[in-house]
Amino acid sequence: TRSKRDWSSDVCSSDLPSPGQGADMAPSAKFAVIVAEESHASAWSGLEQVQPEYDILYASSSVLSLGTVGGRWIAPAACGIFVPAGVAHTLELSSAGCVTCALIPRSDSENADGTCRVIGISDLVRELLDAAAKLPLDGPEKGRDRLVLDLLPLEIARAASLPIGLPMPADPHLARKCTDFASMPHSDMSIDRWAADLSMSRRRFTSFFRRETGVAFKAWVRQACFAIAMVRLAKGDSLGLVAASCGYSSPAGLCTLIKRLSGAASVRRALRTAR
Repeated sequence: TRSKRDWSSDVCSSDLPSPGQGADMAPSAKFAVIVAEESHASAWSGLEQVQPEYDILYASSSVLSLGTVGGRWIAPAACGIFVPAGVAHTLELSSAGCVTCALIPRSDSENADGTCRVIGISDLVRELLDAAAKLPLDGPEKGRDRLVLDLLPLEIARAASLPIGLPMPADPHLARKCTDFASMPHSDMSIDRWAADLSMSRRRFTSFFRRETGVAFKAWVRQACFAIAMVRLAKGDSLGLVAASCGYSSPAGLCTLIKRLSGAASVRRALRTAR
């Protein structure tokens, strides 16, 4: 199901992107808002894509993972992922669900800082996305339909950013360690061990790590644990097993982390939006 508005005459309906395929459009193509949704009966991963406009990705009943050369972002069910125009990315859905993609013109996101980020999806934005995705492709833009499409980018611009993301360093040695750790994170990983592995003092390493990733080491470790936990839980692994593998002495510690980073009232709510 797809919706569009204000396409230039040289863009035909076959150019419309779906969440699972990149947009193959000329950069000069002009439009206001495009919303598309795509259902998947099981876990799914898409090919690398680049969108010409700002991209908002959202799944109401699963966990989305987005990867770029600069890192990885995990969106719980009540959150979305903001992707700047022109950023190559891959997308994964951890379990069966519906992915909604909203392409927002650059003129409607002038304050965007050019980096991917996870944003909160309010009840209003969720309803606007659902409504916009159900609008007819070439239907007249008037009344409620126009209001929906006009309001959507304004409300998305107000969405709060959440501290959920796993930025990757440019330094090849540190990047290799980060990649290995992110595949099997442990909550009590020490700074001293990483510093020794890279032949650095603790002080030099902490400064180096923050400069490379933009976040403190301990915060990055927590986000790595959050990322792997959300994906595994969405795929059906037990909370106790996932907590133990991430180094937590009890599931309560992991639950606290998930609720704090996602802003959800419970782990269940973080995995599936209440409707």
